[in-house]
Amino acid sequence: MRRIKTALDLSIANDPDLVRLERHIRTLHEVAELDMAVAEQLSKDPAKLLERGDSFLRLAKEVTKTIALANKLQQEYQRRREALEAERERRLATARAAFLAEGSAPGTTRH
Repeated sequence: MRRIKTALDLSIANDPDLVRLERHIRTLHEVAELDMAVAEQLSKDPAKLLERGDSFLRLAKEVTKTIALANKLQQEYQRRREALEAERERRLATARAAFLAEGSAPGTTRH
């Protein structure tokens, strides 16, 4: 039983869609942080802020858009993970039932 549980846990951790989403989310957060650092630098010189106002506003829009996309992907990641965990639970229940059907006593299961 323990091997089945470990294999199922690994299949969730190594799911290609989850890995892809996680990388994409991480990249979006890094981009947003870089844009915020640039915007912070632009805002440090109030005299030039009017000159750079367009750049500042563009960066603010980019950061907002990037964070919104990261949030959307985070929700997709969560839904995918929940679906995989539900499938994991279903498979574990099936494996337990098969194990018990073979005539083993319930006390001999390791979970």
